[in-house]
Amino acid sequence: MITLQNDRLTVQINEQLGAEIAQISVNGSELLAYYDWDSPVAVGRSTSYGKHRHDWLSEYRGGWQFLIPNAGPECEVDGVNLPFHGEWSRTHVDVVAHTESMVRVRAGTRLPITVTREISLRTNPDRVEITTTVHNPSTESTSFIWGEHPAFRASDGDLVDLPTTNVADASGSPLGVWPLAESDRLDVIDDKAPHESVHFITDLDCGWAALRRSDIGVAMAWEARDFPHVWLWRENGSKGFPFYGRASLVAIEPACTWPGLGLAEARRRGQAIDLAPGQSRSTTMSLTPFVPTNARVSKVTVDGHITFGS
Repeated sequence: MITLQNDRLTVQINEQLGAEIAQISVNGSELLAYYDWDSPVAVGRSTSYGKHRHDWLSEYRGGWQFLIPNAGPECEVDGVNLPFHGEWSRTHVDVVAHTESMVRVRAGTRLPITVTREISLRTNPDRVEITTTVHNPSTESTSFIWGEHPAFRASDGDLVDLPTTNVADASGSPLGVWPLAESDRLDVIDDKAPHESVHFITDLDCGWAALRRSDIGVAMAWEARDFPHVWLWRENGSKGFPFYGRASLVAIEPACTWPGLGLAEARRRGQAIDLAPGQSRSTTMSLTPFVPTNARVSKVTVDGHITFGS
C-alpha cells in the first residue's frame, strides 16, 4: 500500500489494483467500506473463475476504484474484449511521483488510451482531491466511458443527499424525482433486512453528493460535464458470491453513462467520450469530510466548500 498523510487525513492506495483507494480515515474514523476477507480467493492469487464479472468481484473488498475504459458488463469494441468494469481497476500501475501528501500513477488500457491519476491531500478545508487525465497516444480515434466507484460504510438511518433530479431503476425505467416518495425513499439507509439494489440518478446540472453518517459526513464534488449521472448501489447482507452476507455499504458512483450497460452500448447511445489522435481529457473531483447536522447538504464544490439548507 502507498500511504498519504497529513494532520487529519490518512489515505492508503493499492498500486497493484489500479490505484484503488483502500482507506480514507479522518482522525481515526474510517470513511470507506473495506473488508479484509480471505475468501473468496482473489483471481490474482488463484485461477480465473471463468467469467470476467466473477474475476473482478473476487478481488473486491470495498474501497474506491476508477472504472475505465468500460463500466458495467464485459463487451467487445473495435475487436477487443473489455472485461467487467474495465481492466484499469485491476491493473498494476506505475508510480510516477510520490510525496507525503500526493501520488501520481500511470497505466494503459486495452484500447489506445493511457490514464494518469493524481491523488492529493489538500487543506483549507482538509480533503482528498483526484485529477485524472486520459490520453490517446495513437494515430486512430477511440472512445471510452469512465466512472468513479467509491463505497462507504453506512448504518441504519444514515442519509444520502443529492441534487433534485430524475431517478431510474436498475433496468433504466423511470421512477420519479430524487429522493422519491416517502414509502420508496432512497436517501435513508436501511440495514434491517438483507438487500442489494442499483438505481440511477440522471442528468445532473451540478456534480455533488453527500453521505451524512451519525459519526461523520462525507461530501463529494465533481465536474458534471464529465460525470452527469450517479449510480447508487446499496448493499446490505445479501447472500451468495462474493459477499456471503458480510457487507454493509452504500456506493455513490459518479458516471458518464446510464444505465450500466458497458462501452459498446454507450457508444450506440452516444454516451461514450471521444478522443482524437493525440487528444487528452482531464477531470478533477474531491472528497471532503465534515461534521454532520440535521441540515441537508444542498451543494458541494470541488474546492471543498459545502452549503447546507434547502
